[in-house]
Amino acid sequence: MRCSKCDSENREGRKFCANCGEPLSVTCPKCGASNQPGERFCGECGAGLAEVAGPKSPEVTPITASANGERRHLTVLFCDLVGSTEIASRLDPEEWRELAASYHRAAADAITRFGGHVAKYLGDGVMAFFGYPEAHENDAERAVRAGLQLLDSLARLNETSSHHPRLVARIGIDSGAVVVAGGAGNDADAFGDAPNIAARVQAAAESDSLLVSSSTHELIRGLYLVEDRGPHSLKGLAEPLRLYRIIRPSGARGRLEASAAARGLTPFVGREDELRTLAHRWERVREGEGQVALIIGEAGIGKSRLVHRFHETLAGTPYLWIDAAAGALFQNSPFYPVTEMLRQALFAGGNGPPDGIAQMAGTLSHAGVDPNSAVPLLAPLLNLALPPEYSPSSLPPEQQRRRLLALLVEWIFGTARQQPLIIALEDLHWADPSTLELLQLLVEQGNTAPLFLLFTARPEFHPAWPLRAHHAQLNLNRLGTRDIRKMVMQVAAQKALTDETISAVIERTGGVPLFVEELTRAVLESGTGKLAGREIPVTLHDSLMARLDKLGPARETLQTGAVLGSEFSYELLEAVHRLDDVELQRRLRTLTDAELLYVRSE
Repeated sequence: MRCSKCDSENREGRKFCANCGEPLSVTCPKCGASNQPGERFCGECGAGLAEVAGPKSPEVTPITASANGERRHLTVLFCDLVGSTEIASRLDPEEWRELAASYHRAAADAITRFGGHVAKYLGDGVMAFFGYPEAHENDAERAVRAGLQLLDSLARLNETSSHHPRLVARIGIDSGAVVVAGGAGNDADAFGDAPNIAARVQAAAESDSLLVSSSTHELIRGLYLVEDRGPHSLKGLAEPLRLYRIIRPSGARGRLEASAAARGLTPFVGREDELRTLAHRWERVREGEGQVALIIGEAGIGKSRLVHRFHETLAGTPYLWIDAAAGALFQNSPFYPVTEMLRQALFAGGNGPPDGIAQMAGTLSHAGVDPNSAVPLLAPLLNLALPPEYSPSSLPPEQQRRRLLALLVEWIFGTARQQPLIIALEDLHWADPSTLELLQLLVEQGNTAPLFLLFTARPEFHPAWPLRAHHAQLNLNRLGTRDIRKMVMQVAAQKALTDETISAVIERTGGVPLFVEELTRAVLESGTGKLAGREIPVTLHDSLMARLDKLGPARETLQTGAVLGSEFSYELLEAVHRLDDVELQRRLRTLTDAELLYVRSE
């Protein structure tokens, strides 16, 4: 590569001339504009740049995109090292290669742990997709968690390897609609604004920080504490973009709690029968008869809202309420929701005060549990240091686990005998095996104590315990037309919506409360009071795509049917889909089981 200033020849890969220090410009393969070294996207047209391109390599081999490009809503993470050129100039090439490899490993570990896909390595930059090849309903949250872990991983790497220069990164995240297609090798290309914007957001971040765009912030609102950094004029964007610096997780559990903190809860609608069932079961608990209630329903159907409303009805009644939730990101963490329950019960939701062990011992004694045998097993679960007066357990690991389960059961029953106890544990479909084993013990033994076990789960969860007389399973159905209309009017508050608009909301949401709320808010925010075509609110994209991805091959059949219209005949679908009858029938059964397709006989 020849320097344009002094005409010196430089080796491929250099960003600055070895003779005069002049930047070696990077030429855009699309529009021919010159860009500064380190730029990943052209400042003129936004096209992706090769890591190094110079006068001797004017021809850039185009990436052959798959003809089967797929439209997706992605959250794109872009991470870049700060001062990598200076670090590389100070190190031997072998040392720099090893250091860069450590950084790439840390990035890949953080990204894949939270369900992301490393799309490309661009020198010292890393681009990752969340929402491809598999979508999750919380891809934006996953991307932010991955970014925070990556920053933490680099900090630990710097602490453990003080002999090399410090590695400091900047991370930018954006969310939006793209078309994803296969690129060269194992790379994936996303055609749309989100990758370019993520790169620009990264460039605007300070060292060792994570910035997100307003579109990503909308998806994680309430889940993280953020600092509003105001509008930024980013290169290549016509309008300023508001950016937010992520500080840390807020501690909110799930969409309902985050929504309640950010904008309040929608008034409770319907579910009177289910609420009466829970109230009846609670009266039995107050009489000393333990009860179990499992609320089953699809995502967004209102399981958490029903639990919240039931909690509100208990005002003035003596009871102890402990709630927790399993999480999609913690399915491999033993006793994750149990640990949350213990912290809440012992330390009011914190990680433990300075005298946490003493407080734990007192609470255990009050419940009739011997602290000398319980504290050595519970302290590690809560990340508390064991004081000298307690001896660590000498039991083998499996015996420790069984003893821990017995202690937890003893503590819960002892607490319930002091005062009626309600344990509300949500999202059992994500619970780890150890937690499920504890719940089975409580379910099997809890009918003689004033203990109300209140669980929620999605339809794919199948409890390991058989139904007994003191068990209730509530399957939440979708809201009826009257309740949907009432809910729309309550969300709209004083803003009048036409009957045509309300009818369109009823038709398009299918009675799922979350969809009703989000679509109504989208109508209100549009300012027109009408639905904009068939557009889906951005807050629902990830949830819907995650549900579609679980269908496997049946997803293609659903998409074909959607093109045909809201109603279509089997003969028409068979004619255009070109599948044999057995396979088509199998796919249609999958769709009807998922309640995405309804069969009507004529």
